[in-house]
Amino acid sequence: MLRTAPFTNRSFISINRRILGRTRYSNSAKDDNCDRLKQPSITKPVDPSARVLRHLQFTKRIPFEQGLAIQEQFVRANLDMKKVQSKIEQKLIELDEEYQGNATINSNEKQILDKILAMKPNPMVLTFEYEPTYTGGKRIKKIITPEQISKLENFKPTKEIANPSPKFVQVERGGEVTFHGPGQMVAYIVLDLKAFKNFPARCLISAIEKAAKNTLKAAPIGIERLPLNIDTKRVGDKTGVWALNDNKIASIGVHVRRSITSHGVCLNVYPDLSYLNSFEMCGTPDGKATSIVKEMPDTNVNVQDISIAFVREFAKLLGIDTVERMQTDGSEMNQL
Repeated sequence: MLRTAPFTNRSFISINRRILGRTRYSNSAKDDNCDRLKQPSITKPVDPSARVLRHLQFTKRIPFEQGLAIQEQFVRANLDMKKVQSKIEQKLIELDEEYQGNATINSNEKQILDKILAMKPNPMVLTFEYEPTYTGGKRIKKIITPEQISKLENFKPTKEIANPSPKFVQVERGGEVTFHGPGQMVAYIVLDLKAFKNFPARCLISAIEKAAKNTLKAAPIGIERLPLNIDTKRVGDKTGVWALNDNKIASIGVHVRRSITSHGVCLNVYPDLSYLNSFEMCGTPDGKATSIVKEMPDTNVNVQDISIAFVREFAKLLGIDTVERMQTDGSEMNQL
């Protein structure tokens, strides 16, 4: 059974990047068939740090740039850890070569190294609801024009006319132009792919997709906590989640640096759909966006409920039994 617990140590926010390390694992491609998604889990932790998934849940709407900066801090901590651990491993190899396989370290040195390795961050999911923002993925980076950006930033939504004007932000995830804004659940996933068994990037994408589909099907909603029960599908080989009427309900885009992941999924809960349906989104000129509330008009649902449900479903697919959750309005993140 999946257990949910509060963060045991709030000081994880202030990460000391000088003493981080990593353990390297072989992520063999012999068994990386993502069809394992038919099973309850598709992978399992092979690093002790990956046995707990941390969920940092932002409960108030924040600017997109702030969320992006927060994500980058956690990504950087993971990358710095890899750098330090690589140096430790290289030094041990050099000692072993110097002493022709007879090199040893004393108990105090081993204790210090073990403590450093134990500092590896847990896998993390950060969930946000953003102010209106159009973002460009790597596919659009070199070809989008100032005129196109101007149209995006001057767009007036049909219903949520009191919202601030959208911003355009170029990001390093995969994909093209998409929208992040009020009424959407955005989940950024920061983890080391090599901390899990046979878990390449393409299986991460499939896991995110499956977690979104499971959330739309099984998320407990309302006072009676009945399942949401929205059926979904894939469209060809495209990445994302579609309702059965061929309208897109969730967009997925990830970025990987030295096996450390970032970005993730945007799921439409109750956004003003004119933001998405007035422009070509995600490279699908004929596609239209939908939302949970569009598909189920009488459903009482909010972004926070969906974020909790998504993280639980994602943890199950990773083979993780414990989720530690911290809720924040974002104010303490200014220290990052």
